[in-house]
Amino acid sequence: MSLKELQIQDEYRSDRDNLLQDFYIPCLERSTVYNRAVGFFSSSSMAAVAQGLTAFIRSGGQMRLVTSPKLSDEDIEAIMRGLQERNQVIERVLIREFERELEQVVKDRLAWLA
Repeated sequence: MSLKELQIQDEYRSDRDNLLQDFYIPCLERSTVYNRAVGFFSSSSMAAVAQGLTAFIRSGGQMRLVTSPKLSDEDIEAIMRGLQERNQVIERVLIREFERELEQVVKDRLAWLA
């Protein structure tokens, strides 16, 4: 089922709806992009929607959060670690592509000579 096929209500109220089970988790499970601006953010909110985030991450989802600058030290450290790991992944992919490209250039050179 895609995000378009979900039966989404016009309005959700925390006093009568289960926002996690009725909205956030089903939407995240079917999304590939998640943009959110919030006044307060903590990693515990991500833990609450872990089920939906697992499917979101597996589908290559990209998340952008605009939050207040009040983050816990642990959250800041995790974000910094993620950025560093992202750069390492990008570096490994680029090196692998350059190595493939070089290999192809060598093969093409021999084909041109033939």
